Amino acid sequence: MIVDRDPETRPHAARVGAAGWRRRFPACPRWLFALVALAAFGFLLHVYAGIWSPEYGITKFLRVGHEFNDRGTAVFKATPKFIDPYPAHRWGFDGQLYAEMALDPLLRDPHLHVALDDPPYRGQRILLSWIAWVLGLGQPFWVLNAYAALNLIFWVGFAWLAAKLFSPHGWPGLAGYAAILLTCGVIESMQASLTDLPSFTLILWALMIGGTAGAGILAAAALVRTTSLIGFVGLAEFAPPWRDALRKNVVRGLVATIPVTLWVGYVLWRFRGREVGFDGGNLDWPLRGIMEKLAEFTVTARNGPIRWHRWLFELYKSYDLHALLTIVAVLTQSLYIVLHRDWKSALWRWGAVVVIYFSCISFLSWESHFTITRHALPMTLLFNLLLATRPTKAWLIWFLLGNCFVPFGVRYFDQMHERQSPEPLPEFVIESPAGRGRGIDVQYGRGWSAQQWWPDMTWRWARGNTATLVVHNASSRNLGANLRFLARSIGARTLEVKVRDKVVYHETLPAARRVVSIGRIELPPGDTTLVFAVTGEPVEHNRDPKYGDDFTPGKVTFKMENPQVVVK
Repeated sequence: MIVDRDPETRPHAARVGAAGWRRRFPACPRWLFALVALAAFGFLLHVYAGIWSPEYGITKFLRVGHEFNDRGTAVFKATPKFIDPYPAHRWGFDGQLYAEMALDPLLRDPHLHVALDDPPYRGQRILLSWIAWVLGLGQPFWVLNAYAALNLIFWVGFAWLAAKLFSPHGWPGLAGYAAILLTCGVIESMQASLTDLPSFTLILWALMIGGTAGAGILAAAALVRTTSLIGFVGLAEFAPPWRDALRKNVVRGLVATIPVTLWVGYVLWRFRGREVGFDGGNLDWPLRGIMEKLAEFTVTARNGPIRWHRWLFELYKSYDLHALLTIVAVLTQSLYIVLHRDWKSALWRWGAVVVIYFSCISFLSWESHFTITRHALPMTLLFNLLLATRPTKAWLIWFLLGNCFVPFGVRYFDQMHERQSPEPLPEFVIESPAGRGRGIDVQYGRGWSAQQWWPDMTWRWARGNTATLVVHNASSRNLGANLRFLARSIGARTLEVKVRDKVVYHETLPAARRVVSIGRIELPPGDTTLVFAVTGEPVEHNRDPKYGDDFTPGKVTFKMENPQVVVK
């Protein structure tokens, strides 16, 4: 199974037997692993076939947005492809940029300076673009579709490698194998044609082979994502004789780094004069990002769109609830890996480094929590592999907690072929006993962005330091009302609300989501204007389209989400 014959340098799964499990469970036929892989592949093909259309092929997986299509190269703009009409998707996602590079894999078109968000950074990740150009025979439409299919192609390789790791470990191995084939990180990479799954697959292959050959495969992974070089921690020798270990490490290091070094030098020369981009703001103190996400979830759980009265299956449809499940899963995986240390295992060293990195991911990335599951792929694989090799009565509990986020991702991917841009929601929910609020109407006044929405939420951003709401009372009597909404501020700032020059609310908004509840507001017949005033300068919400949650352009101060007016 493993090319490296030295038992001390084999990956962990190659050295840990399954005797404990075999005493507890019947032997698992190897053909069941093939059956599980075929079932998962059939599911993926079903989604890809549902996405395909004669006009666009499978380019829906590229997540092309209007913004980058409009500024793209001439050949990219002229090539038919699916573009989501939904306003919040105007930026698209990263896969569209690498697909555009595949149309010119030597990066010779000078317009790429404009077409790419960060040309020196994007240009470093070139291997998938080269492969797509070759598979598409240089024909633009074929090239874009070839790029959209690459994650599925690499998934086949990943499934084959993982079967070799899990198949010696019986029924627990089969359960772990089934979980990792369609785990959220795999789904996230596949649904947007990202580089994570291909890079992860190549690193896994490199560590399973080991030695100089493994370093050569790691070099290919580095041309997919330069951060793949983190996998070298699994290839390096950490055992005497030290002189021999040092020699091997130097040779393997050169093999792994020289190709990407030469290519990065070419990219910097091609885009000379441009500032070299890095993933700034993605790291923070350990666990701080997770804790901030958990705090945000507590606000959403009490006041957001989660329908707690529904059955568990219905709850699994909730994106907000999935944030909690993601936190539970990654913390479970991290804890299990730390508790079962094996420094001699190449896979364990790789996974342990990823645990450290993952714990330091900032709230900036955690805000879109489904996106960060792709960074957890090495942890998810190692967790399920370690769990399959250890006969313990708590196996099922660990397994369920560590994989509790998987069903949401499977359902999410299954709906891609039928997902349409949602219709706009009513901007205000007006509640009143005995129909007393039938004559109440609420409208956004001046100072707000255009409406943004998603299936179960709607919001607007305040553009400056003041904005207004207008409440119209069409009845002939005085009414009272409470206003509640979820507020999100870019930075800490003070919010003050006035009604007829009377302050009805004055609090400090943190740089996070929080509930704002404004007590009894007097509503005489006619119009009542609520004036919202905040301190601090407006700031750019989405300078980088990878960050944030709704891609509102321009400078803003705070967001009003899902406002409710309760008439008393």
